[in-house]
Amino acid sequence: AESAETDSPADPMEKAELTDPFAGTEITVTACGDNLIHPNIYIDAAYRKTAEKEYDFLPMYSHIAPHVAAADIAFINQETVMAGDGYANSGYPTFNSPQQLGLDLAEMGFDIIGMANNHMLDKGAAGLEATITFWNSQPVTQIGGYLNEEDYAQLRITEQDGVKIVWLSYTLHTNFIPKPASSPLVIPYIDDALILSDLARAEEAGDFTIVSIHWGDENAQTPNAEQKRLASLIADNGADVILGHHSHTLQPIEWIETERGRTLCIYSLGNLVSGMAKPVNQVGGFLNFTIRSDGFGNLVTEDVKFLPTVFYYGMDWYDTHVYWLDDYTADIAANHGVAISGYTLTPEMAETFVTNVIPEEFLPGYLKD
Repeated sequence: AESAETDSPADPMEKAELTDPFAGTEITVTACGDNLIHPNIYIDAAYRKTAEKEYDFLPMYSHIAPHVAAADIAFINQETVMAGDGYANSGYPTFNSPQQLGLDLAEMGFDIIGMANNHMLDKGAAGLEATITFWNSQPVTQIGGYLNEEDYAQLRITEQDGVKIVWLSYTLHTNFIPKPASSPLVIPYIDDALILSDLARAEEAGDFTIVSIHWGDENAQTPNAEQKRLASLIADNGADVILGHHSHTLQPIEWIETERGRTLCIYSLGNLVSGMAKPVNQVGGFLNFTIRSDGFGNLVTEDVKFLPTVFYYGMDWYDTHVYWLDDYTADIAANHGVAISGYTLTPEMAETFVTNVIPEEFLPGYLKD
């Protein structure tokens, strides 16, 4: 009779692969920050209208669109609601954007739409509900706004290559606009007990957890003490990746070491698009990473790279465009509309906004010493 050992792989790694449910997993993720649609941006999209649509936002994103499409999963923090019929387009302080923007984001290949932010009640509970309903009609997963408690209880889980990724989302506040007590909508405000409960549910239901969180101080490139505390809490309790936003600036990326392993945290992804005035508000980017098996049945985050972007508008506020930082030349910079507000944004300044806060290990080659 043959030895029982003949059925066992001689190589321990081969045996590990046989028992590893995630063997061969390779999921690419890209995430960007605030898509903050000021009036100059939707007016420019109206100037670019086509025979088929009243607004065309796609030209503004043309440089980055191939990158978004190429990722297995693409996340964006959509800072403004899109309430649709019966609501006028508007800008600061209470934003509302054309729903064509959402159609264009979905067409580009964004898969996860983050909505938990301080502007989500800008058009009241009815405007938020209309926006949620709109997103629910699109081929995307919207996180951060929920129709009722039952809706909130259903974790947002996307499955890719057999891996169940759980998406959680929270916001610091909603600019002190209250949700009417009569509204069944659920807004996930930052709350330790809620976060811990959700993380426990996520661990039970999924294989990998990504937390989107709207926090921190506007215009600061340094995370505050509360961001640090929350990041540790979230990491210690099972999150694999933390995607921060709200400051409208880039903030650091770091690994948070825990007893479970390590959590990738970017404190703020910065702005992707906005009509803000300060140069630091024009520099954002994409956090890229790959979800892989470690060979022993665990999923790990690898290949972490940050690709910076610069948002451009011309001297008339229009001609809006997102550039990769390495495509943002001195000639382009010479006509940047930040000059309207008395500023300049040279390529060297933009690079400094990145290298001041993003550790070298995460930078593209052209920004490394």
